[in-house]
Amino acid sequence: MELDSRNLHLVDHVTARLKVFIQPAYAKQVELGVKKELDTHVLRYMEDQQAVLLGYRDVKVASKQALLTAYIPYLTIECTAQLVLFRPNIGNVLVGRVHSASPGQLSVLVLGGINACVTEEELPEGFAFDLDNNCWVRHGDYSRAILMGDIVAVKVLSAPVTDVDQEQLLFNLDASMLSQSTGLLQQQPPLQQQRRAELQAAVAAAAAAAAAAAAARAAQKAARKEAKAAAKAAAKEERDAARAARKAEKAAAKAAKAEQKAAKGKQQEESAGGQPPPKRQKRSQSPQLQQQQHEQHKSGQLPQTGSMPAAGRSSTVWKEEQQTQAQG
Repeated sequence: MELDSRNLHLVDHVTARLKVFIQPAYAKQVELGVKKELDTHVLRYMEDQQAVLLGYRDVKVASKQALLTAYIPYLTIECTAQLVLFRPNIGNVLVGRVHSASPGQLSVLVLGGINACVTEEELPEGFAFDLDNNCWVRHGDYSRAILMGDIVAVKVLSAPVTDVDQEQLLFNLDASMLSQSTGLLQQQPPLQQQRRAELQAAVAAAAAAAAAAAAARAAQKAARKEAKAAAKAAAKEERDAARAARKAEKAAAKAAKAEQKAAKGKQQEESAGGQPPPKRQKRSQSPQLQQQQHEQHKSGQLPQTGSMPAAGRSSTVWKEEQQTQAQG
């Protein structure tokens, strides 16, 4: 068993008189049976001693005879032994090795077999669990991260009780790392120093890779933004050029129309200056009426009354009268 010298002030060596119950199979090997039974109590809380049994030696059987009663199927043996006991009190500082780290708690192995559990609430402010590297880190400082195998100091929060983990044979204590006398010790084993250096290098490389990836993403974003702005400017220029082309085409059409109108007006002016304007066509008359008017004009006679339609008489009636006169 690992007995750290910094915890020896909490370890007692006492000579105790014990009453041990062994199996009848050890009736001829009483001392061996006693040792087998005491082995099962190591790292267990002994109520009669008010301490945790770390080990024993110098077992002496007081009587070679074993008592067998009707109500207990074991042999009762009285003996003495030198016991190594662990009596932690509330407020004691223990030094141990980190053997388990997980989100929410930190487990420290004291004296090679006693488990001191430190919950997240009992860690200094700023500590956070790093899932990728399986360690507790404070404010991102990996030079003082708590790794598996590190040597730490913890303060006892609870007195020993009889609650024991039967599977791993670990006696459990509640502990804290909030006081200044607790935490990661300055002196660590060489292997831990190497692991810490490797962790710092890995974290630095990961941070550099993350920064490079962030820079690449920023560059891609800037390139996309620039390409988008260029495409937008090109589209605007294309729209402006199309609008200007349509405007120029419209102006050209308007100028051509004005030029065509001016040419037409000039042509009309030229035709009006060389020839008289065309006369208006008279209403067509019947041949008889035209002949009569011609003869009257030659003889100098005025047209007869009734030769023009009177007011209120229709042109048809007047024409019939003129035809009748011509025939008479």
